Amino acid sequence: MYQSTHVDGKKLIGELESLLNEIHRYSETINQYVITSSTDLNGTITSVSQAFCKISGYSQEELIGQNHNIVRHPDTPSELYQDLWKTIQSGKTWQGEIKNISKNGESYWVDANIDAIKNENGQVTGYIAVRQDITDHKYIENLTITDELTGANNRRYYNQVLQTEIDRAKRDQQYLCFLMMDADNFKKYNDTYGHQSGDDVLKAIVTATKSVFKRAGDYVFRLGGEEFAVLFRAENPVKAAIVSEQARQAMYDCHIEHSGNPPFNRVTLSMGLMILDPAQEYIVEEIYKYADEALYRAKQNGRNCIETHNTDNEIELF
Repeated sequence: MYQSTHVDGKKLIGELESLLNEIHRYSETINQYVITSSTDLNGTITSVSQAFCKISGYSQEELIGQNHNIVRHPDTPSELYQDLWKTIQSGKTWQGEIKNISKNGESYWVDANIDAIKNENGQVTGYIAVRQDITDHKYIENLTITDELTGANNRRYYNQVLQTEIDRAKRDQQYLCFLMMDADNFKKYNDTYGHQSGDDVLKAIVTATKSVFKRAGDYVFRLGGEEFAVLFRAENPVKAAIVSEQARQAMYDCHIEHSGNPPFNRVTLSMGLMILDPAQEYIVEEIYKYADEALYRAKQNGRNCIETHNTDNEIELF
């Protein structure tokens, strides 16, 4: 009887050791290959996996005790984090794609699931996040929505985001603005200076425009040829017109010679601005139409200027 019990005990101990070893192997695998972290209720990091350290470039010692915004990318809109915190503080799981920045300044993307950590009494004591590295996927995705020559977003992406941005601006009670831009006498420029120089001008237009429209949530598009557009939000129509004028001036200040564009004799942009009131409804196709009509008026009125269309009155600033 004693011998049988002794054998069963040894067998049980062996099984427990085997189970613990298996758990250890799994935990080591998770630590090495799964991007995880936990935080307290304020977002201060309390633990990280080695996989998190690897993708972020920070050591465990550098991360623990820091707020999670240590890896927050400046391009990420604050609305994303507001939605994230609202969701997890309500006890729900938040899932979404986040653009982060590593210690050496490189961007990376993760698909994250964030849940509450609860104690034995059901009280939330912190949060745990499990992430998947989707940087390569986002890179490929970005190729499909980016104009290869200039680096601006392409027309396909404009079609994808327009309705989403209309809905977002309406919800936030902000004005959504669609600014169309066209390089003045661009055919003459190509005929005079050559298509290679013309390509350089198109790149310069995007660079100058992005120097003004650089907030998270600003979109710069190349719609085709020498036609560009910006989708952005503003607190009111006057501020929308002011920032649009800054973009026009930024291109003018590049001083790119263009003898076929008198009286300016430099590369200039004509612009048409469509301002969407959050209190009104719009047909998507009409947004492009009205901005294009305003752009046409800018061409008729001497080029290198902005004409504005909205559903109420024209904004005369310049």
